Amino acid sequence: MYTQCDDVDGARRVFDKIAEPCVVSYNAIIMGYARSSRPNEALSLFRELQARKLEPTDVTMLSVLSSCALLGALDLGKWIHEYVKKNGLDKYVKVNTALIDMYAKCGSLDDAISVFKSMTIRDTQAWSAIIVAYSTHGQAHKAIFMFEEMGKARVQPDEITFLGLLYACSHTGLVEEGCKYFSSMSDTYGIIPGIKHYGCMVDLLGRAGRLDEAYKFIDELPIEPTPILWRTLLSACSSHGNVELGKQVIERIFELDDSHGGDYVILSNLYARAKKWEDVDSLRKLMIDRGVVKIPGCSSIEVNNIVHEFFSGEGVHYVSTDLHRALDELVKELKLVGYVPDTSLVFHADMNDERKKLLLDIIVRN
Repeated sequence: MYTQCDDVDGARRVFDKIAEPCVVSYNAIIMGYARSSRPNEALSLFRELQARKLEPTDVTMLSVLSSCALLGALDLGKWIHEYVKKNGLDKYVKVNTALIDMYAKCGSLDDAISVFKSMTIRDTQAWSAIIVAYSTHGQAHKAIFMFEEMGKARVQPDEITFLGLLYACSHTGLVEEGCKYFSSMSDTYGIIPGIKHYGCMVDLLGRAGRLDEAYKFIDELPIEPTPILWRTLLSACSSHGNVELGKQVIERIFELDDSHGGDYVILSNLYARAKKWEDVDSLRKLMIDRGVVKIPGCSSIEVNNIVHEFFSGEGVHYVSTDLHRALDELVKELKLVGYVPDTSLVFHADMNDERKKLLLDIIVRN
């Protein structure tokens, strides 16, 4: 009940009072942590379950694999895959589907394909998972090919299938194909588009530079647009340097939500590229007046099955010296092969390129 009500801490308090928790109890709390995007706690409880000599079920593995996917922990995911096979849990279609999703999100498309090919039974979710896997790895034509194969196998697509297709089209510039698949959702398959499908369409048009079309698309939606839809268009305006439309879009965003720091940053970057330094300063003052703070960036790395997270500006990490040394070497190698830092957004009109590069180096290090 607590996890379904998005109160995983409440769920944990109940769980901790159970003298001898069974696998069902563990499944419930592990699933709660996974759904709440707290994968480290979920994996810690999985290890505890094993230490108690309890036998995990297919439900356990779904949450554990989801947690690995959230962390991008490929080595741990591979170990769990071996555990799944050893314990005969790979007979479940949903577990194999979770493996496909985990491998794709952890960057190993080949492993995702291997799992899919090994499946004797493939349902809608399995087909959708491999289509999404190809899409997120930039292989749009293979994603489309798999959709066609799905049709030959007489498996009906669902909302996730079309999210994968639209994502593939948007990231490879297949505008006409994306529009065709979007239309077929309702016309051919009777699937009502959701907010994520609309977002993919805005991204598709925005990346292709068809910004006015994207604005009209949002404005004429049959549902109330969310800030995320407008935010997607704002990012496209920034990428294509369209200041005037960017101003219109930010006004629409502020009508719905003026507390998201990322919106101010995107518009500030747009102004900076256009060398509108007075507008940059005005926007920063507006952020201060409204008490808006940008959420710090976060990076993570898996070392020996432990995922370390690093937040911008958090101070010294216990392995940060070694990481900075490695980062310095990486930047040197990048420069040798032609890397040139983008200084167009940093930070004031009177800064020369050398000062900007120095400041960029400090930002990268921290």
